[in-house]
Amino acid sequence: MSNPLVRTALREVYETHMRYIAAQDIEALVHDTYTDDAVLVHNFPYFPGEPPYRHEGMQAIIDAQRTIFAPENHGAITAGPTFSYLESGNAIVFQLHILSPTRGRWMNTDLWIVRDGRLAEQYVLGYPLDRIDEQWTAAPPC
Repeated sequence: MSNPLVRTALREVYETHMRYIAAQDIEALVHDTYTDDAVLVHNFPYFPGEPPYRHEGMQAIIDAQRTIFAPENHGAITAGPTFSYLESGNAIVFQLHILSPTRGRWMNTDLWIVRDGRLAEQYVLGYPLDRIDEQWTAAPPC
């Protein structure tokens, strides 16, 4: 069994990225934690058309992150503790709850592909937990 307190290089990438998210420093987040040719793929409903939404390159990712974290969208989130954190090779997979001041509680599931200590590919599935609560309370008993 691995020791969860051991800091791997991938865990440091994750921790650095999350510090930027907490600080809402989008430009530094992207410039310091993504590769120049990085790709962000997600399903956040703040973009035209149907998901998944794909953004390639640093400027496109900066623009997308600014939209996602705009006050009328997710806003300045509070991230809950990370759980289901796994890493292998150059990949990180994790889940966490976030609290948006405008959009409520969400569950995020991320897959990151890391190259040279930076995110080369980031896949994010966000799901509003309030929607799950509504579905559970409206569903007939099993």
